[in-house]
Amino acid sequence: MIKRGHNEGGIDQRGPDRWRLRWRVDDRRFSKTVRGPKKAAQTELRRLLETADRGEHVAPARTSVAEYIRGWLDDNNHITPKTLERYRQLAEKQIIPHLGAIMLQNLRPAQIQEWHRALLREGNATGRPLSPRTVGHAHRVLHRGLERAVRLELISRNVARAVRPPKVEANEVVILSSEQVADVLFRLQGHPLHPIVAFALGTGLRRGEICALA
Repeated sequence: MIKRGHNEGGIDQRGPDRWRLRWRVDDRRFSKTVRGPKKAAQTELRRLLETADRGEHVAPARTSVAEYIRGWLDDNNHITPKTLERYRQLAEKQIIPHLGAIMLQNLRPAQIQEWHRALLREGNATGRPLSPRTVGHAHRVLHRGLERAVRLELISRNVARAVRPPKVEANEVVILSSEQVADVLFRLQGHPLHPIVAFALGTGLRRGEICALA
């Protein structure tokens, strides 16, 4: 077998639409299995060799998107508990069901684009389509997580940067009339939430701002 040097690689067919990529970087051998047509395997091999030329090569790892996202959120102590709770909801309901099984280093922009379409078309397990705003929130969580993976050199680039989240149409803010406000407070008479809702309606503060006062 000919010894392959830096910036050289090869492709072996391992089955129908299954290929093993082989390449060397700084006298270290690497391999990776990809699925799809041979052209896709050739494109991936060129990408790997180009990252090596730029000094951005990252050794293949067997970490799925689900494993990485959950680990990132478990270790994240730089955001508020309420924000972390929301991130976990978006991860478990929107990101992981669609992208979780993909290996982190195999995630591609086309898969993120299709993920957006799936959320807008069928939503999560409920089968109800999600709004562009919610899809955008989920996209930003994934984007932020991948940024950290780049800094840790788990991946060479943040593929979420290549795909824009769905455009959100500006909605006119609905303001309750005095009669509607009175009706809300009447229906909440005796409920533990009554004083909180009354305070929110009277001040216009958002939930996070009210919680910050506690």
